Amino acid sequence: MPTLTGKNTRTITGYVITLLEYPRWVIEREVDFTDCRHGGSFDTSDDECLSCQFGAACYWLDSHRTQPSPDSPLSELINALDTAVVYLRSPQHSDKHHSHDCDCETCQWIREAKSFLRLQRHKT
Repeated sequence: MPTLTGKNTRTITGYVITLLEYPRWVIEREVDFTDCRHGGSFDTSDDECLSCQFGAACYWLDSHRTQPSPDSPLSELINALDTAVVYLRSPQHSDKHHSHDCDCETCQWIREAKSFLRLQRHKT
C-alpha cells in the first residue's frame, strides 16, 4: 500500500507506523525546546509541562520519539495516529486556515490519516 512518503507497507501496523513518521517530523521541527528545563522530555508531574504551549505536542513526541515496533499493539498505534491528527488540525499548529481542497503536505497527510481512521472505526 503506497503512502505519502512513497514507501510501500504490507501490514496495517506497518501502514500506521509509516503514517506516524510525518507528525513526528513536524512536531520535532516545530516545537521549541530552547527554554525547556527538561530538554523536551515531558514530565507529567511538572505543572510547567502541563501548562506549556507545547505540552500536548511534547507529550505526544516524548511518547512517540522513536519509530514503533512492528509488534506494537494496533490499538496504541491508532490512538497515537488519532492524537496526531487532532494536533495537526489544531489552531495553534497552523496560523492559516486550510481549506478542504488545500493540497499542502499536512492537509494531504490529515486526509490520508482520517480516511484510514474512518475505515478502522467501521471495522470495529
